[in-house]
Amino acid sequence: MNRSGKYDVQKKHTNIKDFEIDYDGETPLFDEECKLFMENFVNEVFLDGYISNEEKAKFGLLMQHPEGREWFGKFIEYQRANNKEVDEFTFYRLVQYFAVCLFECNLSDDFGPATSIMNMCFTFHFTAMIGHGRMGQERKQFVYEYLKDQSIWHSLRFWNAAFLHAIHADRKKRTGGMEGWSGWNLEQRNDFELSEENSSFAHLASFLYMMKSLDVSKKDRDMFRDKMSTIGNLRPEQVKELEESVEFLQ
Repeated sequence: MNRSGKYDVQKKHTNIKDFEIDYDGETPLFDEECKLFMENFVNEVFLDGYISNEEKAKFGLLMQHPEGREWFGKFIEYQRANNKEVDEFTFYRLVQYFAVCLFECNLSDDFGPATSIMNMCFTFHFTAMIGHGRMGQERKQFVYEYLKDQSIWHSLRFWNAAFLHAIHADRKKRTGGMEGWSGWNLEQRNDFELSEENSSFAHLASFLYMMKSLDVSKKDRDMFRDKMSTIGNLRPEQVKELEESVEFLQ
């Protein structure tokens, strides 16, 4: 990383020959190359495979492009089905590569992949031994604990986008995207509004937990809570419950 905080990777037009990728525009060929590279790269991360300096440099380069960040986020998410607990070596690899992705996402206002990585920061962990001998205790350590200094966590634009994306994805899962809304009867519409309220409350509680865990300021958390509570049509007593419960989070 240089003095400006930018990762030192070569400009895209100097790497076409080395990486055999067409970087001139967002072409299907480029997208496919990103997909193939990230699939292999993420597999190597979780299999403790050897990653060469050239592959690390290429990863850093592709993180400067939305296609690279998107495919990295997708393949990382795919891994959580079988790899929530990882060994220590893989754990610190994830910390390293997540940091690069989050850094570039913040520079580019690319909140989709950043949301995926954020969720995975609270998913992947390894069990560490704290202390020695008979006094030693096992404790789960999560990736997010090592990435609290990422600038993107202090962007309310990121949190707003991530929350609305989560609500939209949940709605689509529950209703198929509100298809046939005009033909719904009153009972169906009332059920939908109740499910929307429950979804907003549950997601907001989860997001406030993550925000506090990532050391987001109370001022920003309160602004986020008030705005999203309004959007989600939460009742005053629900907002109060959220406000009180987050203070007990450790």
